[in-house]
Amino acid sequence: MRRFYTYGPALLVLLTATMAIVAAPPVLRQIQIAQIQADVTRARAELDASSLLDQINAEKRAVANSVQPSVVHLDVTLQGEGNRRGFRSNGSAYVYDNDGHIVTNAHVVRDAVAIRAEFFDGRVMRAEIVGSDDRTDIAVLKVDAGSGVIPIRRATGEPLYVGDQVFAFGSPFGIKFSMSGGIVSGLGRSDGASFVNMVQGYTNFIQTDAAINPGNSGGPLVDVKGRLVGMNAAIANNREQFDRDSEQPAVQGQSAGIGFAIPLETIENVVDQLIESDVVLRGYLGVMLGNYEFVRRRLESEGFMGTGVLISQTPRNQPAAEAGLRDGDVVIAINNRDTPNIDVLRSIISVQQPGRAVDITVWRDGEPVTVSVPLGAAYDTDPRETGSTLQYVPGSEDMTVEQIRERVETRASSDDDDRS
Repeated sequence: MRRFYTYGPALLVLLTATMAIVAAPPVLRQIQIAQIQADVTRARAELDASSLLDQINAEKRAVANSVQPSVVHLDVTLQGEGNRRGFRSNGSAYVYDNDGHIVTNAHVVRDAVAIRAEFFDGRVMRAEIVGSDDRTDIAVLKVDAGSGVIPIRRATGEPLYVGDQVFAFGSPFGIKFSMSGGIVSGLGRSDGASFVNMVQGYTNFIQTDAAINPGNSGGPLVDVKGRLVGMNAAIANNREQFDRDSEQPAVQGQSAGIGFAIPLETIENVVDQLIESDVVLRGYLGVMLGNYEFVRRRLESEGFMGTGVLISQTPRNQPAAEAGLRDGDVVIAINNRDTPNIDVLRSIISVQQPGRAVDITVWRDGEPVTVSVPLGAAYDTDPRETGSTLQYVPGSEDMTVEQIRERVETRASSDDDDRS
C-alpha cells in the first residue's frame, strides 16, 4: 500500500520558529526600553520626593551667600624690574574684621606699588599694606571700614579632620568670586612651602582637592557652615610665576586636585600680631632636632610603633632644658596633637603665644612622659631680609607679650642706630 507524507505541519513549525527568531530582537529591545523607562520614572520620582538633596543644595547656596560678601578680588600693580615694572597681577583676599583689615598671601602683594580691592557688590577701594610675614606667607591690608565691610566668620578653636567638606573662594585665572568644593585631603603637609618660596616653611598646610588655581591665592577656605578654616596658598604642580624677560606671566600651573591652604590657627596668630606691631613673635622651644630614623629600632624594641621627632640637644638656659626635656627624648605630641615630623612640630610651636605653657609628650625610657614647657619667644632679626634667622629673647618664657615686644623694639632700634 502506498504511503502519503504530509509536510505541511513541519513547514508551519519551521516557519513559526523562523519568524520568532527574526521578531525576537525588536520585542526584547522594546522590553528593555520599557524597563529603562520604568527605572528612570522611579528614579525621578525619588529625586522629586527627596528633601535631603534639596537641603544639601540649599545649604551650599547658604555657604555661598554667607561667604561671598566677605571675599575680595585684588588687582596688584607690581614694582618689579625691567619689563616687569608696572605689571598687573591678581589674587584674592577676605575681610578679617570690622576695622577694614583684609588678609591675603604675602606672595600676592610682594613688590606691590598699588593695590585695588574689589568687593562682591562692585565697590572698588584702594588697599594699603599693614604688614606681611614671609615665613607664613601672610599679609594684612587695610581699606576704609566706613564703607560697610563684612568680616568673614572664623571657626576658631574648631578641629578640622580629613574628609571634612570644604569650599574654596577666590578669582581663579581672574574669574572673580568663584566657588569650588572638595574635601580635606590631608593635614600637616609641609609640601606647599616650596611652591610659594616660603622661608623655612613654618606652616603645616591643609591639603584639599577643592579646585585651586592661579588667582585663588589669598582666598578663604571655609567649612560647611561658611566659617574660615584656612587660606588658599598654593597648588602642587606649578606655582604662578612671572617671566622677567616678558610682560606676560610664565606658564601657570592648573589645579590637579592637590591644593594647599594655611590653617586658621596660624592665620589668627600672625594677623593679630601684624595689626598690633611690626614684629611677629613666635613660640620658641629651644631644642636641636634630629632624625627620628636614627632611633626607630631602639624605640620599636621598647614597644613604641608610632612616629615622632627626635630631640638631639637641649641647650642650657633654654625653655626646653629648664622645663625638663632631655637629649634623646622623642616628641610624639604637643597639646595632644601628633607630631609626625619636624615641620609639624615647628608649626605647632611657632604659633603658640610666648610665655604660655604647652604639654609636650615624649617617649622616654620605654614609656610616654608629659612635660609642661613655658615657651619663650623668637623673632626675625631683620624681617626685611628673607634669609634672616630667628633670634631667641632670653628669659621671655617668664615675660608678658608686652614686655617681650618692648625688649625686641628696643633692640631693633639699637641695631638700626648701629647700622646708620
